[in-house]
Amino acid sequence: MTRSRSRTMAILRKEFIHIRRDPRSLLIAVIMPVALLFIYGYGVSSDITDIRLGVVDWSRTRESRELISAFTSSGYFAVVLRSDRYADMERALDAGDIRAALVVPAAYAADITRKGASSVQILLDGSDPNTATVAAGYAEGIVGNRSAIIVRERTLRSGGARRSRAALTPEVRVWYNEDLRSANFIVPGLIAVILAMTSALLTSGTIAGERERGTIEQLAASPASAREIMLGKIAAYVTLAFADVVLVVLVGRLWFGVPFRGSPLLLVLSSGVFLMAALGLGLLFSARMPTQQTAIVAALMTTMVPSILLSGFFFPISSMPKVVQVITTVVPARYFMVITRGIFLKGIGLAELWPPILSLAALSVVIMAAGISSFKKRV
Repeated sequence: MTRSRSRTMAILRKEFIHIRRDPRSLLIAVIMPVALLFIYGYGVSSDITDIRLGVVDWSRTRESRELISAFTSSGYFAVVLRSDRYADMERALDAGDIRAALVVPAAYAADITRKGASSVQILLDGSDPNTATVAAGYAEGIVGNRSAIIVRERTLRSGGARRSRAALTPEVRVWYNEDLRSANFIVPGLIAVILAMTSALLTSGTIAGERERGTIEQLAASPASAREIMLGKIAAYVTLAFADVVLVVLVGRLWFGVPFRGSPLLLVLSSGVFLMAALGLGLLFSARMPTQQTAIVAALMTTMVPSILLSGFFFPISSMPKVVQVITTVVPARYFMVITRGIFLKGIGLAELWPPILSLAALSVVIMAAGISSFKKRV
């Protein structure tokens, strides 16, 4: 029994020495749990605040300014656009610059004074049903509260003769996803998540797999350069990745009934840009990790978690802490999420989507270059 315990303790000491000398083990045991805790703690939140709001104030009166102030002071909305043109709100909603718009009619103050009632229009981006539903509830609550204040002030002025009629009525209009179907929101976003995970996993085992099979020496001895080897490996998986694009789009459209209102060509081209990042990330881990298993785990963790939590897939980025918002700028799925939902639900084109496409392209070039350069022709 004593000998068995001593042998077990010897193995235990050996493993602790191995862990201490292996930074990857320390990374998995210490750094990864802390990183996941912060990502889930800050990224996963059902509290939706600072909803980007556009305002059209055709009334330009004290009453309209008080209504707008009620929106901004609530903490739920942040006015990022003011204009006298309704078309500016339409363009901003198309581009995703705002999530909601408040339109105050020119006769707003006059109608309250003469008729005792008026209405305001609230436009919502239904491509995100969760945010749209919450924003509608916030807006209706703010308008209702403002209406109660107007009724109370009017009652006091009339000497106590209470009028039960509401002073303000919100006219809510939902764009792009009028029925607020969750499938219309989830399926286009899932395209980004699925492509990120599958593409990175496809290439994450290429170099590491060659190393495990003992065929890495043959690659190193071949006349092909390191860049040519990596490009050849990428080309094979690009075909499979594009097949995934077609498959996911067809299932989403035909089975789930998600509308497709945009350009198929633009979706294909932007998917190609996104695949550069996903495939490049897989190559990077494949070349750097010692085994195929560790490369696959690393690729899975760096694609699945950020693509779901830090891309705007479920939770709006604008509601995340500023530090987390900065981190999301290096998540390729963040930009592709905007592109897929814009093409599917809004039917918008390059004129509105060039900013996320440009950001995605820059990020993809950096990741792909890092992936290709990470492989050196030496055993």
